Order: sequence, then C-alpha cells, then structure tokens
Amino acid sequence: MIKFFRHIRQRLVKENRTSKYLLYAIGEIILVVIGILIALQINNWSDERKTQNLEEKILKELHVNLSMDLKELQDDVSYMDNINSASIDVREFIENNEFPNDSIFKVISILRVTPHFDPNKSGYQLLQSKGVEVISNDSLRNDISLLYERSYPYYKRYEEERLRFHALHSEPLLLKYFTMQFNLSRKYYGDFKISQEEYSKLRTDDAFLKLLSAIAFENAAVQNRGEGVIKSIKSLLNSIEKEISD
Repeated sequence: MIKFFRHIRQRLVKENRTSKYLLYAIGEIILVVIGILIALQINNWSDERKTQNLEEKILKELHVNLSMDLKELQDDVSYMDNINSASIDVREFIENNEFPNDSIFKVISILRVTPHFDPNKSGYQLLQSKGVEVISNDSLRNDISLLYERSYPYYKRYEEERLRFHALHSEPLLLKYFTMQFNLSRKYYGDFKISQEEYSKLRTDDAFLKLLSAIAFENAAVQNRGEGVIKSIKSLLNSIEKEISD
C-alpha cells in the first residue's frame, strides 16, 4: 500500500499536480500513523497480558507459601497449648507428690520447648523484585504488604523476647534441678531426670514455682499474637483465592 502511494506521488510530482499530490501525501501519513497506533496497541495488549500472567504466578506462589505458613503456625499454637498445660501439671505434681516419677519426667521437658516460626517468603520476594504494583488490586496489595512487613516482624519480636526469657531464666533453673537426656522415643526428644534430693529442694524453691507462672505468661503472650497472625493469613488466603478466580 505504501509503495502504491509513493508511485502515485512520483507521477503527480512529474505532472506538477500539487494539490492532488498533497492529498495523497496526507493519506500516506495517515496510513503510517494508523499502522504505528495499531502496532503500539498490540504491544500494549502483549505487555498487559505478560503483567497479568506474572501477577497470577506471584499470587499462586504466595498462596502456596501462606498455606505452609498457616500449617506451621497452627502446629506452633498447638505446642503452646501443651506448654500451658505442662505449667499447670508440673505445679500440681510438685504440690501433691513427695517423690518424683515418670509423670514429671515426661511433662517437664515440654517447658523447654520454644516454637519458632520461619515464614516462607519466595512469593513475596518475587513480588518485591518485580515491583508491588504488579498486584492490580489495591486492597489486596496493601494486605500482602501489611502481613509481610508488619504482622510477621511483630510476631517475630514476641518470639525473640520469649527466647531471651528462656535463655536467661527458664533454662538455668531447669538445669539446676534436672538432668537432660536425649530420648528419640519421647514427643519432645528428651527426658528430664531428677534425684530425690534435688526434688525435695525443688518443692521448697519458691523461685521455681514463680518460673512456672512466668513460662505460662510468656507462652500465652506469644500464643495470643500467633492466633492473630493465623487470622490474618486465613483472610489473605481467601482474598488471593478470590482474585485468582475472578
């Protein structure tokens, strides 16, 4: 088509028919502009499709990550239930039994457990590398950022505070009275043995009874925060599922 216009233009120039030449020149320009606009539109459609595919890929990876995070946190909260129960059981045993036995050996090891959460971030890291604007839904994008930039780090601080408490207070007092022995058959892979002499001292040690209350307090604080993060993860999973299905 362009060659045709050029041929006509050359003939008109030779025939000195200026007005018609201008008409055909304008037509040629319009044709070229239309071609450029069509090419640009096709390129835009291609770019939009690539962005949509990337968004879907990131959302699916986030969904996999969050599903794993949810399972891990739910398991951690379940362990924390056991810690809360163990704090009560150990106190009751000490108050009601003059001699140690296997019951306290089993339950005391639970007090040494400190569940910690290690979130899966491959999807969020991919989102950061590509730019958060890849997520077209403003509300969803904001919820993703809130979870990874605020909720997860805030929960981690709770865990770190409990770990410091355990290292400074729980561990030294537990090791003062109990001897740890690795036992693969136990749920928490350990036996905590105590002699009759040490057990008699333990029963009159007010600091140990206070420690039981403190362990329960620290554990409950982390557990409460963990349950809040679980709710946030569930909500975000639902939002991602809805976005993918739309």
